[in-house]
Amino acid sequence: MYADFRVEIPKEKGKITRKKIKGTTYIYYQLKRKYDAEKKYSVPKITPIGKACEDTPDMMIPNEKYLLFIPF
Repeated sequence: MYADFRVEIPKEKGKITRKKIKGTTYIYYQLKRKYDAEKKYSVPKITPIGKACEDTPDMMIPNEKYLLFIPF
């Protein structure tokens, strides 16, 4: 469930990614990385923390996981 307010997208280098799904841009937070020895590269474990605002590119609408992972 998404909140009814906007927050600035966190600026943590290497932890925040964006994915566009069906025209909506979602913001993801990287929790950790796990090395896959068979494939010989690390795979990130990510969780969605909100949706990007369409009118302002540096703001987002957070979901409940934003409050768990991003400290105030």
